[in-house]
Amino acid sequence: MMEVTKGNTGHLSMEKECVVCSGPVIYAHLGVNSCRACAVFYKRASGSKTELKCKVKTGECLQQNPKSACRLCRFTRMNEILTNASGDTEMKLTDDVGGKKASDIETSTFINHESFYECEPSTSQTPLLDKLRKGYSLMCLIRHGGELGTRTKVEEAMEIKSGNLILVPATYATFPMHGKTCKEAMKAFANHTFEDFRELDEESKEFIVRTSHGVMNSLDATYRSMHHFPGNDEIRTPGYTTYVRAKEIERFFADCPDDVDTVKIAGQVSSSNLAFIKIVKDGDFSEIRKSLETSVSVARRYYRRIKPTDYEFLALLGLALWNDEISNLNEKVLKIAMANRALVMRELHSYYAQRGISNYAVRIGHLFCILVNFQAYLNFLNPGISSISEKCLTSA
Repeated sequence: MMEVTKGNTGHLSMEKECVVCSGPVIYAHLGVNSCRACAVFYKRASGSKTELKCKVKTGECLQQNPKSACRLCRFTRMNEILTNASGDTEMKLTDDVGGKKASDIETSTFINHESFYECEPSTSQTPLLDKLRKGYSLMCLIRHGGELGTRTKVEEAMEIKSGNLILVPATYATFPMHGKTCKEAMKAFANHTFEDFRELDEESKEFIVRTSHGVMNSLDATYRSMHHFPGNDEIRTPGYTTYVRAKEIERFFADCPDDVDTVKIAGQVSSSNLAFIKIVKDGDFSEIRKSLETSVSVARRYYRRIKPTDYEFLALLGLALWNDEISNLNEKVLKIAMANRALVMRELHSYYAQRGISNYAVRIGHLFCILVNFQAYLNFLNPGISSISEKCLTSA
């Protein structure tokens, strides 16, 4: 069922039914027509250790009553929908968009710290996408300068050159500094691109960046890793100028002091994760190495199949910034987030129209699946691989 309603802004909007509970949906969540309540429930249930049980023990609660409060059936239904949407069912991704294949869509040049100095177009039909491009290049510029400022000398044999950029092995000692630089760079990206983000108070800005950091960082690192190392899934880039190999994860922790390991990590993770500290101290890196290898496969598999263009990647960054968790902040910021997500989508439509592509609905659906799969992986990530390794182990 679908009906046309008139929102507070006076614009016509399409109200749809939630695919899980049949409640009203104005804005899609997790890339599908799910209501905010079901999306929030799914995220929390994904990361919870509490066992879900069916109320009637048949697994058919939603078939009998779509508005059933059964947590297991609700979770199972959402998981099935997201799995089917993501393409896990071996569907063929031909992406026929208006007579063109996704691979035929013209791509722009790779965006990095040097792109910041490029001239901006005098006129554009996609000004927000252009701002996203400039903002992302600013983010890269800040990260590049910040990381070079803390770089220590390494053996020349350990350096990897990609174009004009030299990457060196990531280490525990530099990791926290690079992480802080990354978050400040993300804030600069948002400040440059979105005027209403600049007008928010600092507490709201911090909340938005903190909740979007995981997915944004994963998208960013996947984008850069697949450019620098297109045929090598073994290498990933936790920092803008650093890399790590799963088989050499011991090198990352080589400069990890015992006191920092104990105090800082223990202060950031729950008691159930203290075993992770012992793993690091005892030198058993098998679980960390396994998680790192798995995350590479998961992240790059979807990204490689869909092959987003540079401007599609920028649109994904913008959508990831204005994430669903913002609904936990306040109604005012939620409205700003929804408005900016709508703007990003509107410009993505213009982007396709400029290239003569009319039937792009499937393509957009696949792009949303990238966000869904990155978020789902972050939710299901082994809790033993916690805060200190979050960025390194969840970025592709």
